[in-house]
Amino acid sequence: MEQLQSNKNFEEQKDVITNPFIKIFLRIKNFKLYEWINFIGMFIFLVSFAWSIRDFVNYIHMGKPESIFFGVFDRFTNQSNWLLFIFSFMYFLWPNHTFFKDNKFLISTMVYIFFTFVGYNVVLVGIAGGYGYDIQKPIDFVSNFWLHVLCPIYFIIFGYVFMIQNKNKQPKKFHKLLLTGMIYPTIYAIYLATIPFVYKLSDGNSYSVYGGATNTAQNSMSWAYICVMYFIFFPGSYVTFYYSWVGINKTSLKSN
Repeated sequence: MEQLQSNKNFEEQKDVITNPFIKIFLRIKNFKLYEWINFIGMFIFLVSFAWSIRDFVNYIHMGKPESIFFGVFDRFTNQSNWLLFIFSFMYFLWPNHTFFKDNKFLISTMVYIFFTFVGYNVVLVGIAGGYGYDIQKPIDFVSNFWLHVLCPIYFIIFGYVFMIQNKNKQPKKFHKLLLTGMIYPTIYAIYLATIPFVYKLSDGNSYSVYGGATNTAQNSMSWAYICVMYFIFFPGSYVTFYYSWVGINKTSLKSN
């Protein structure tokens, strides 16, 4: 009862107060669980930028400024982790923005960061090899764990808590969600598959974003990895997260 009264007072105050900082403070006072998770996550995801800045500095010190793009900006790991911060920051400041209207942004971000989790830990570490968590290099270990385990799991937990506390708010049309959500993976898959043929390293070898696992010019198996991820993993992840939300709605109806 007190919570309902608090929310009512907040809604009344929100229409009167014009100072944006006071509005934010009042919103924080009335946060639901998923909003607290998002707020805390915003700072966790901000650390991802620190790891990227570290990579920028390292490449400059190594005399390889071109690697700032071919090694940092073109990594799906970095892009998806940056997206987590963009999502959480925007949602904190503008929760009613059109980007969040039908929650396509939420599900797509969950799918992308889930790919980072599975793509690194299963494909690159478990199948292709050559990647991993080296405890003898503490900073690299923490960075890899932060980007490939902590952030993905944290955001997916946030997503499911959001679903539970926002029932029946999933996108209305699954096919529209899938079509728009697959634009980014399509562009990235094309880049992964073509860059080994386009860009050569100083030693004459083909450049590949993720080594042999995505070197389509020199490793025929990389085509299989890319195709499985694009045609099976991404659509399957959309099905999983979307219908998880639908299932949560039905469970709620039964319990009522």
